[in-house]
Amino acid sequence: MIVEVLFRNFYRNRARLEVDAIERRELAFQLFSGAVIRHKAFRGIEELGKYVVERTPRHVYFSSAYYERPDESDMERKGWLGADLVFDIDGDHLETEACRGGELVTLECLDDARREALKLVDILEEELGVSPSRIAFSGHRGFHIYVSEREVLSLGQRERRELVNYLRAVGLDLSKFVVGPGRGSRKRGAPLYELEDAGNLKRLRRGLEDPRALRVEIDEKVTQDVHRLMRVPGSLNGKTGLVALPLSRGDLERGVESVVERAIAFRKGYLKLRLEKPLRAVVLFERVEAGRGDVRVLPAHVSVYLELQEYGKICD
Repeated sequence: MIVEVLFRNFYRNRARLEVDAIERRELAFQLFSGAVIRHKAFRGIEELGKYVVERTPRHVYFSSAYYERPDESDMERKGWLGADLVFDIDGDHLETEACRGGELVTLECLDDARREALKLVDILEEELGVSPSRIAFSGHRGFHIYVSEREVLSLGQRERRELVNYLRAVGLDLSKFVVGPGRGSRKRGAPLYELEDAGNLKRLRRGLEDPRALRVEIDEKVTQDVHRLMRVPGSLNGKTGLVALPLSRGDLERGVESVVERAIAFRKGYLKLRLEKPLRAVVLFERVEAGRGDVRVLPAHVSVYLELQEYGKICD
């Protein structure tokens, strides 16, 4: 399989995998055959790197949790020590015009996810007083944000659920607030003063003007799960062939085009792709127009992406 060979060459020559405290993490893999390998432990990044070259997985995951015995298959006996606070922002969960109903990733939808990720970072820093320890492009439709500060590691599912509710503004009644000094106003409600520009008051005021500004569209299940498996930063996303790219806040602020450009793993050469269904779209900066059964010679990263998305097969 050509794509599997390309993945192996990437892991052999170019991969820069990043897993903090790897000796305390569970590692998991899905192979191109579909087989899933769980409960693996590694002493260092180099050992993990050799393993992924040997097995060439389609997906590489690590646990948000830290364990005494990460290679123990019985979850009750792993010895849970705590877990990073993890947030997943995905275009699939955004009800924006750019994201609604789209099968293939678009820059417009990814930009909506980028804006949502920046909103979350602002709330974490300005309202909760914590800073992300890591930001990563998922390699597909969104972004992963991690908080590893000591204060959050011991949070259980109930506490994380409360945090999810806070970020999603669950149960908040905006009718109880008004913008302005309050005095002499015919509206009854707690006043949000125009000069007050800090913390959650700023978010409340913006929410009165645009309710979408009030809530952050995170995947609730990911944040609440204290045993969650997340994609390893620096690995390839098996749905796209793009790198799950570690990012800084500055990278997010610069926009999605530069993020996607840097995430392209297979830049050299062209590959023939036989389409298995019709397509008219811009795919990773390349315009593709073809009917079912047509063969197109496309940049390698576009052909890999479309095969992984089951739009066609790479052929000799």
